[in-house]
Amino acid sequence: MSMSPQARLDASIALQPVDRIVCAPFINGYAGSFAGVTQVQFLNDFQLGLDCLAKLKAAYPGWDCNRGTYSLLGYGPLLKNNWLQKVLLPGEGLEENAQYQIIEEENATSEDLLAIKKKGLTPYMLKVVKQVRPEAGLIHFLLWQWRFRRFFNREIQASRLRGQSAYYGAASAPAFELFSITRSLDKFTRDIFRMKDDLEEILAIANRAEIKRSITVARRSGVPRIFISLTRCGPMFLNPKQFDRFVWPCVKEMAEAYIAQGLTPVFHLDTDWGRVLEKFLEFPKGKCLIETDGDTDLFRAKEILKDHTCLVGDISAARLTLGAASEVEDYCKKLLQEVGKGGGYIFSTGCMMPINARHENVKAMFDTVAKHGRYD
Repeated sequence: MSMSPQARLDASIALQPVDRIVCAPFINGYAGSFAGVTQVQFLNDFQLGLDCLAKLKAAYPGWDCNRGTYSLLGYGPLLKNNWLQKVLLPGEGLEENAQYQIIEEENATSEDLLAIKKKGLTPYMLKVVKQVRPEAGLIHFLLWQWRFRRFFNREIQASRLRGQSAYYGAASAPAFELFSITRSLDKFTRDIFRMKDDLEEILAIANRAEIKRSITVARRSGVPRIFISLTRCGPMFLNPKQFDRFVWPCVKEMAEAYIAQGLTPVFHLDTDWGRVLEKFLEFPKGKCLIETDGDTDLFRAKEILKDHTCLVGDISAARLTLGAASEVEDYCKKLLQEVGKGGGYIFSTGCMMPINARHENVKAMFDTVAKHGRYD
């Protein structure tokens, strides 16, 4: 019997039998490329962006779960006004069909970080907002937070009308990640060595504030899954002692808080997390998702986490832009047959599908899951 997209997604996460593997590539800007519109148009016209996504869904009806977050990572006005870093957009410093760029720079000082011990996280975040957008005040920031919720809810509704399940209900980051973004990777790496005990206290304060915020957003969205960004705090950046002291306690506290509230943590692992994959066995079986970007060996992750945690991934950007269609087909087939064996797997890209992915490679990806992704 054919399952609904939502039932298929829920069962996959819970490691229960499904009729076929969930198809959930992370697609934003590529939908504009596929529809023949410029990135300037796609990024600045929200309804047009939704129409482009609908056109792609019509071409590939097996795409049954919308993993992308157009409102968070694809819509220009929100990127410019709701992001914690400066963003360069196509047509505003970049060519009209370029990928937008996030600017890495210091938007708060180490003194601001230390002040969190006495003042809490809110003044720190307002300082960051003011640094990123000097014209912005508190009212401006709150207005764009409200607008984001409206656009996000509109995107979720559009996904369901297209016949797709909605994947994320909120986005979050452990405190370590938050400070790496706002202080910059370079500056915050120095903070680790300078602050030590103070940093542990600051991380704990900020992490609990972020947990509270993201649970509220997820409840409002009605989608009980929360994206946890783990892009700057992986074991490739830190030695084992630093990771165990400053990163894992925040990640674990966050995930356990979500699970206690009936929400599913979605760990987004950028870079190679192979050294610490066993740590994810500390969470309850069938209560989490792990997304990988192509650097973590997903086949080894399957060996370690099979029958415990649902895995998501991991067709790389390089394969979709530079590979031959036959290579894409072969790799997708291997994913479906090996990582998908026995369930607990969601077929997807490794992070976001590039805007310049070759159309024949994207077709090969969708055709392969349609042909080889069934269990019944």
